[in-house]
Amino acid sequence: MEESWWRRFFCCCQSGSSPEERQPLIGEPESARQSRPPSNGSAQRSGNVVARHVGIPDLDQRFADVAETFNKQQEHYVCMEEKRKTLMYRYRCSAGDSLSDCLKKIKDEHDTHQVRLQMKGYDFTLVVTPEDEVPDKLKRTQENVSELCKAAKAVVAVGTKLQEMINWLLKAEESLTEQVKEAAATHQDQKRLGGNLQENLREARRAKELSPRYREEAGKLLNEAALLSGVTP
Repeated sequence: MEESWWRRFFCCCQSGSSPEERQPLIGEPESARQSRPPSNGSAQRSGNVVARHVGIPDLDQRFADVAETFNKQQEHYVCMEEKRKTLMYRYRCSAGDSLSDCLKKIKDEHDTHQVRLQMKGYDFTLVVTPEDEVPDKLKRTQENVSELCKAAKAVVAVGTKLQEMINWLLKAEESLTEQVKEAAATHQDQKRLGGNLQENLREARRAKELSPRYREEAGKLLNEAALLSGVTP
């Protein structure tokens, strides 16, 4: 999938949440699970990436770009998980059920209408016929599926670009350390800004580990939707 194709897709999960989306869901997004402290009480990195000041404008901007890009991807991933689990909750699916299992339950419950998943390009939607007198629950499900699609596409969109940004920083670690050291005005600044640099690199490594997982899950969802729609991914 071309990166340029994906750039225009975004997901807005904060507005328009239905009461069902505020109900307890089956399981939790990975990012939510990670926010819980480990049993040994030691600190555990989770949530958004925060870029710290290192005293070199170009380098500060690079770290800020990584943080912004990863945080946006994580936001879309959490949105994708929320939309998927809302569908599961609404149709009483179990934690291990796939999109295919959920679609079958939707069809069974709304057997007075023809319900099918349709994919055009990279967009999948839930098509209902006849279009008149569609139950409110099924209308909400159609909206939910469209939002799920947008979130999954947004997760995939930034994956390659983000990895390239992170890899550049990690490969240049030794050089960046020297640059920050030389740019510092005092020994105290060297310690402070050097510490900030190391913290930024640790955060970059965390983003490098999590981002492919998000993208893989979103890709699997898009591939499954394509198969259910009769399209070969």
